[in-house]
Amino acid sequence: MRAKKIQPAPVIAAILVLSLACNIGAAEPTHEPGQASNPPPPSAGDSTTGGLCDNALFPVKQGATWTYFNTGSPSGDFSYTDTITEVRADGFTLTSQFADLIRAQEWQCEAGGLKALEMGGAGAAASISTQGTNAEFTTTGITGISLPKEITPGMQWQYSLAMQGVTAMPGDQNAQSTGTFSFTMQEMGKETVSVPAGAFEAVKFQATSLMQITANFQGLQVPVTMNGTSIVWYAPGVGYIKSIENSDFGGAPYTSTTELQSYSIP
Repeated sequence: MRAKKIQPAPVIAAILVLSLACNIGAAEPTHEPGQASNPPPPSAGDSTTGGLCDNALFPVKQGATWTYFNTGSPSGDFSYTDTITEVRADGFTLTSQFADLIRAQEWQCEAGGLKALEMGGAGAAASISTQGTNAEFTTTGITGISLPKEITPGMQWQYSLAMQGVTAMPGDQNAQSTGTFSFTMQEMGKETVSVPAGAFEAVKFQATSLMQITANFQGLQVPVTMNGTSIVWYAPGVGYIKSIENSDFGGAPYTSTTELQSYSIP
C-alpha cells in the first residue's frame, strides 16, 4: 500500500518574513506613501526615553501602525497591517490584521532589547492559516533576543523558539505537532532604501533562518522544513521597512519581498 503524500499548507513559508520583522485616537504624524518622516528619526543606538521598551529601530508606541505588502510567497501575494494595541512597562502586544485573519503577538522588553514571546505577525504567525488549512502553536521555550537595544557595526545575535501545538490535516483532522524556529542576524551597515512609504536611511541586516515542524498524523511523522537567508532593513524611528527572503520550503526554492506601504506613529 502506497503511503499517502501530505502537502503542508504553503502559507507556512510566509512565517519567516513575518517573524523576522519587528512588527504595531489620533495618531500623528500619518505617513502616506512617498511622504518623508518629520521630525527626523533618531540614529540607530540612540536612546530617547530610557524605558525598557525604548528601541531606536522599533518605536514601541501605543497605536503605531505599519502596513506591508508581500510578493513572491508560496502562499501568494498578500498585505497585512501591524498595530501596537497595548504597551506595558515591560512589554507590548502587536496585533496583525490580514484579509481574513487577526493575530496578536506578545513581546517582552528587557534591558538587552525586545523579545518576541511567540511566532507572530510580522513580519510573520502563531496561527498559520490559508485555504482552510491552519496550525496553532504555543511557545515552550525561548532563547536569545529578537532585536537588541544597542546595535554596533558587524554585530551578530541569535534568537530561537521551541513550540508545540496542532496542525490541521486533510479530512478535518488535527495532528499533534512540535517545532523549532531560529535565526541568526548580523548588522551589514547602512544604506538608503526606497519603498512605497518613502526613502529611508536604513540599517541593513542579514538573517539566516531555520524552521522545523513535525506533525504526528495517522501513525506517521510528517516533517516540514524551511530554511533560508534574508536581507532585512530597519529605519531608525520608523521600524521594519523591507525584506528580501530567499528560502527553500519543502524542496521548493522561492524569493519573496516585503515592503512598507504606509505607517502612522503617534
